[in-house]
Amino acid sequence: MERRALEYLWIHESPRSELVDHDMLRVFDRGEGAWLWDTRGDRYFDLCSSMWQTPLGHGRADIPAAMAEQARNVATAGPIFFTTRGAVELAERLAASAPGDLQHSFLTSSGSEATETAIKLARQYHRMRGDHHRYKFISRYGSYHGAGFGGLAMSGRRHRDSVYYPLMPGGVHVMPPTGVSDLQYAEQIRDTIELEGPETVAAVIGEPVAITEFRIPDETYWPRVREICDEYGVLLIIDETLVGCCRSGRMWGIEHWDVTPDVMVVAKALSGGYAPVAAMIVRQHVFAVFGRDAGSPSVQSYGGHGATAAAAAKAMEIYTEQRMDRVAESLGADLLEMLSGVWEFPIVGDMRRFGLWIGIELVNPATGRSYATGIRGTYQVAKELSRRLLRIGCAAARMSEGILHVAPPYVSTEADLEFVAESVVSVLDEMSDILSQG
Repeated sequence: MERRALEYLWIHESPRSELVDHDMLRVFDRGEGAWLWDTRGDRYFDLCSSMWQTPLGHGRADIPAAMAEQARNVATAGPIFFTTRGAVELAERLAASAPGDLQHSFLTSSGSEATETAIKLARQYHRMRGDHHRYKFISRYGSYHGAGFGGLAMSGRRHRDSVYYPLMPGGVHVMPPTGVSDLQYAEQIRDTIELEGPETVAAVIGEPVAITEFRIPDETYWPRVREICDEYGVLLIIDETLVGCCRSGRMWGIEHWDVTPDVMVVAKALSGGYAPVAAMIVRQHVFAVFGRDAGSPSVQSYGGHGATAAAAAKAMEIYTEQRMDRVAESLGADLLEMLSGVWEFPIVGDMRRFGLWIGIELVNPATGRSYATGIRGTYQVAKELSRRLLRIGCAAARMSEGILHVAPPYVSTEADLEFVAESVVSVLDEMSDILSQG
């Protein structure tokens, strides 16, 4: 099976040297709860919930059943004039759970498509209000907002995305918050708006947490960014792709700062990983500008697909009714305590938690300098982390440079978390020896 995969599949992003020379390719055949089995017969813990997509675990019957029922009745009806029960129910659940008056959902099949739609919406919104020169978007270095050219222009990964230049014009970047005295980083956004010309700026876009170096903004950052956007008539777009659907210990990550964005992008965990579906959700005042005669800012053949929407509606029911926000917060606190032993290693500089997501920052044991240089990093430490984790039975997404990410499914048991803690301690012990030798 692995030979056939190498022959016919173009695996996303990973070079062939990683797949073959470092034996990183696995073909998974079965999953149950927080575990995966490959075609070799080996078992792996899903350390980062399959790139933050499967917090509800593998092998469930309820979400596939909801998807299958909708597919049997009517899988899709075309997105322009028609829709399905599944799409309506998902939109209703999103409106009920989203912050403030975010209540109108445009459904897509990926977070990248939702981001592209949000970019188009922001430009069209301003033009329809008479602001014809607002085309710029302010985002942060180290961010990631999708695979489309608009999303790449908003993302702040210049050392990785330069091969695609020139990107879409209008992307302007500022430094991300650090978690300490972040008011200054919010004020950088004000300074940038002034320098670029307020009449040219359409929106500010950001993830609730600065993902690449896993920095959790302090209590001042997002409220001030919201104030600045309101002051200059700039839309605030929050990308909840990684932290939404209870990962942070709240339904939505931005709720930790009591801020309501104008536009919110939701993806990955929206269906629990069982179907490709995402959403762009907008506030009433944004939706109202489009009035009775203007259509949506985009159209996509699989947008609002009934069967995938039904899967997501069922997942949203589970998140809400089973209070997965509380489950994630409780498991995260327990796991952090189990990982307390990592502080003994000289390569551990910090450990940060956001709900059921823990990031362990590695430092040079000789100099104390952080390896978490994902904004400009080479990803050598990250690759070695992923390789060593896989060898001891932890399937992980590729790490950010210098950050060991631990984001298990919400269905993890105490025994699962103990296995995770033991595995992480083992890998950090090995890495400590390697990095101490230079």
